Amino acid sequence: MVREDGALRRPDLSPEGRLPSSPVAAAGESEWREVLEPEFERSGVAYLGVPPEAVLAWREYADGVPTGELRINPEYRPGPERLGYPPADTPLEYLLGCAETGRYDRSRYLAGLLSAEVLVPLDPDRGRPLEQQWEDGRTILRVYSSRRRLPVGTAQWLRADVLSILEDFPGAGLRINPGSFPTDRLTAAELAQAREEWPQFRPAPRVVEVSPEHSARVAETARLVGERFGLAQPLAGLPEAVAKARAAGFELSEEECARFVLGRAWERHNGVRPGDLDPPPGREWPADLAANGLTAGYDALGRVRPHATGSGKFFRQDADGVNFQWHRIAGAFAGFALGEALGLPVDRSPVSEIDGEPARFELGPLTTQLLFHTDGLLRGAPDLRETGARAQRRWQETETADGWLTRVEELRSRGAVVPESADDVSFLVPGLAAALCGGGPDTDERTAAEAGRLLATGAGADEPTADAAAAIAELFARLFRRADPVLPPHVHVEQMLAARTVSGPVAGALTSAARARIELIRADHEELDALGSGHTAVDAVGRSMTAVFRRFFDPHWTLVSAVRHSGRSAITGALAGAALGARYGMPGLPAEWLSRLESRDVVETVAGDAFWHFSAHPPQADPRCAAQWEARYPGEGC
Repeated sequence: MVREDGALRRPDLSPEGRLPSSPVAAAGESEWREVLEPEFERSGVAYLGVPPEAVLAWREYADGVPTGELRINPEYRPGPERLGYPPADTPLEYLLGCAETGRYDRSRYLAGLLSAEVLVPLDPDRGRPLEQQWEDGRTILRVYSSRRRLPVGTAQWLRADVLSILEDFPGAGLRINPGSFPTDRLTAAELAQAREEWPQFRPAPRVVEVSPEHSARVAETARLVGERFGLAQPLAGLPEAVAKARAAGFELSEEECARFVLGRAWERHNGVRPGDLDPPPGREWPADLAANGLTAGYDALGRVRPHATGSGKFFRQDADGVNFQWHRIAGAFAGFALGEALGLPVDRSPVSEIDGEPARFELGPLTTQLLFHTDGLLRGAPDLRETGARAQRRWQETETADGWLTRVEELRSRGAVVPESADDVSFLVPGLAAALCGGGPDTDERTAAEAGRLLATGAGADEPTADAAAAIAELFARLFRRADPVLPPHVHVEQMLAARTVSGPVAGALTSAARARIELIRADHEELDALGSGHTAVDAVGRSMTAVFRRFFDPHWTLVSAVRHSGRSAITGALAGAALGARYGMPGLPAEWLSRLESRDVVETVAGDAFWHFSAHPPQADPRCAAQWEARYPGEGC
């Protein structure tokens, strides 16, 4: 092929023809192969053309072997995911992002759209689009770019490319992802013009699919558990679970639906009702909870009380947040624990690497501290300085302290860490707990920031460190909010800097992190090591956010970058993991690591309690569970 600028390119000649084209070296010249932005390369839309701004660099080859020479592309510009667009599950979602960011003009976007797959919710009885999928007098059809974007309650849908939709519904325009982002609205005339421009395109076969809860596998699981436990309605509770997950932007897979059915059967076998705060001990429970669709919940005495798993995609209680979403808080707590677990071996031995991972990732002292500071907030002491001081003491004296957390054996057996100085990194942990204070009906991120400052001060932090805790509280109060689109962490920090809600050394550290996101010259570890000594709370904020700002679009990469430096890796890994979890939820964290995290269930339990406490209908105000909640989180007074 010859491009408009005269460059020669070799197209992908595979049967699918979906890979990007590549440059062809002229006779006698060195071969310089493009290094494409990884997200763009695997997006499924690169066959439409490789824009110069999607090329990171060029690597020289001689006789098919790299010479080691690399040329950076000064025209490179970050793509949709690196700019903070939602992760793309399908080529259409990445195509929408390319159109929004200007990587493809409207004409090229429409060429790709014609062969892109969309989903159309169907009426299962008629096999036609649901009536509510039509707009403007049945001239615009609502379609969706991926399964997780389908409306709550969708049981069946048509999967087809846009060409097929135009054939099946002539004269119809399209509205893609109504009510969410990214979205687009296309008139029938615009689609017809694109069809005329590309007459050689042919529609692909259509497929009718059903939601996983209606699959044969789930039905067979229900039959088996119904026979085993003597249940007349073994699928009870599954539709509600699926609806909760979809409302949060997730889809329960067939496997997850089957696990829920099995776990719910165990609940019913043991007399556990949905949403029980302190369920009965039960007659018998399986030794392997996870293999039986169960999660370890905990009662007011710290005893394990299993319940059906939500696979990290929905909260088991019928609670709706005022401003926050459960999966963001649960994701942040789990991400914090995972990030600390990854950083602990690096702190203990500077030469440690993540390669050669342990079979299990241990729950670290900072995570235990987060649980105790959250416990302190839920007890409701009016003086936050005293709350911080008491939570700090309970964390450090688990053998003698009260509360259900001190009765959980895996927490009692882990010693606390005494802060070495007034600027110790551990004083940042109350900041994450304090972010929860911004989720109530009359609170916001400024409330959270002040709570973070008071909690850290009460625990013993000096002024700059308390400022750092306040900044963490404000940032996470923003990240916990429900929003569409969900802004990436660096945008929130830029807004905080512009509003001057942070100042002094903390503002300097965050400004440096924001600069490092744009100036992608030095390697990650060099950028992190350039921020102070790495051993104070302020340095830890700057280093963790540098890793997040530069790599948040790839959680695995972010966590590796956050712990591989010369500073305190456990806290930087923990804060980075928390930011990732708040953005993507638990399902967005590296599954192969999260599955090996010890005590994940107790972390999820505390996160759920915190969300419920600050929800629109908190348990402390509900006569049905107020007494149990008081036993769980006894008030402390002044």
